[in-house]
Amino acid sequence: MLNYQSNPLQPVLPPPQLAPVSQEVNQRLSVHCNRCHDPIDVHQSSMPEVHHSRASMLLQQTCMLQETPPNGCLLGQLPPRGQKKLCMVDRLSGLPDEMLHHIISFLSAQEVARTCLLSKRWKELWTSAPCLDIRIDQFGNDRVRFSSFVENLLLFRAPTSLHAFRLHSFAIDRASYWMDHAIKHNVQVLEFAEYMRWEPFYLDPQLMAFKSRYLKRLKLINVTLESNVFEPLNHECQVLEDLLLLRCYLEVPQICSSSLRNLDIIDCSLLTNIVIRTPSLVSLRFRCLQHKCASCSRSSKATALVTLCDLPNAKIIDLSCSGIEVAFGRENPRHPMFGKLTSLSLGEWCLSNNLSGLVCFLRHSPVLEKLTLKLKVEPQDHNGTDEVCLREARSFSSEHLKKVTICCLEGDARTAMLDNMFCANVASLKEIHIRHY
Repeated sequence: MLNYQSNPLQPVLPPPQLAPVSQEVNQRLSVHCNRCHDPIDVHQSSMPEVHHSRASMLLQQTCMLQETPPNGCLLGQLPPRGQKKLCMVDRLSGLPDEMLHHIISFLSAQEVARTCLLSKRWKELWTSAPCLDIRIDQFGNDRVRFSSFVENLLLFRAPTSLHAFRLHSFAIDRASYWMDHAIKHNVQVLEFAEYMRWEPFYLDPQLMAFKSRYLKRLKLINVTLESNVFEPLNHECQVLEDLLLLRCYLEVPQICSSSLRNLDIIDCSLLTNIVIRTPSLVSLRFRCLQHKCASCSRSSKATALVTLCDLPNAKIIDLSCSGIEVAFGRENPRHPMFGKLTSLSLGEWCLSNNLSGLVCFLRHSPVLEKLTLKLKVEPQDHNGTDEVCLREARSFSSEHLKKVTICCLEGDARTAMLDNMFCANVASLKEIHIRHY
């Protein structure tokens, strides 16, 4: 008999009965013998509910890893057809820790903790789980129960390294401390999301610091980032490769990580001008999720300036957010600023100042193949613009540009001017698409 009172997570865990596997999952866990081709029922209460297809597949495969019995059937003598007999043999627990950790990495943290009730083999296994996925919606947004669970989970967890830590919270100040706990345990993938209908979460520099030699991926949703919190990401996270900021408030003067390869700033509000100096960057996306997102509306009266320094390794750049203006800071005049750029998306800002932003990209992107222009505002006056723009266009040529797509409102007169400009200066151009919102 298990002593449920000795379970360290007893105050926050539900009763020790495991939830039954849903009919869909139960069907996925049906195993067939390779020799006799008869179905083998897996007892529903012998394992926690699994929602991920890969986890289900791994659980099925564990029934096939054992040595075939002498009688020719994988699990021994099967009952005659029409009779039901449950398989009570625990074959899953015989797998090595690494494989079991991989299986439970597809479960939520609450489900991972419940595995301690399966058997003695599983009693301590959950404490060294390398992946923790903690979401407040699984607690009905009950902040008291959720906080109690997370505190106990981290308290009784073994002092081993984390691979991934995903935390979805709702107005809980201790979330900064929980993220710092993951960073101090060498987490490689860190994700934090504040409840989207709530105000942005303030990352407290007194409770956490992005200082890690192991952090590779960081995803932040609905947070306020100040320079004193963000600055360590530039200089003290030397293996950081992927950074995604979604619906965040950014008071960050510069992003200058030497290791960063993918940078996504989506639906964010810039509270100050920003300089992007990331020589290893391969992909840069600075865009909105919708035709006119909330961040563009908030920043329409105070547009932020984004300065791009040399990005020699960038292959994909998306600067279609309409709440920004873009400037260029060239640091190495002997090489093109965007020497490897093949795909480019620009917003309304690129047509200001007689298309200076668009022309600058075309001049310094020698291998550009695909260009997309997302024009979201129809100007009221085009007088004299065509002649000036065509005169500016003569100063560039693009030998590899093959496809141009212009997204605009129906009736936007600028499409004709752009069509003439590209046809007159780009010999390699094969097609120009006009798409209306």
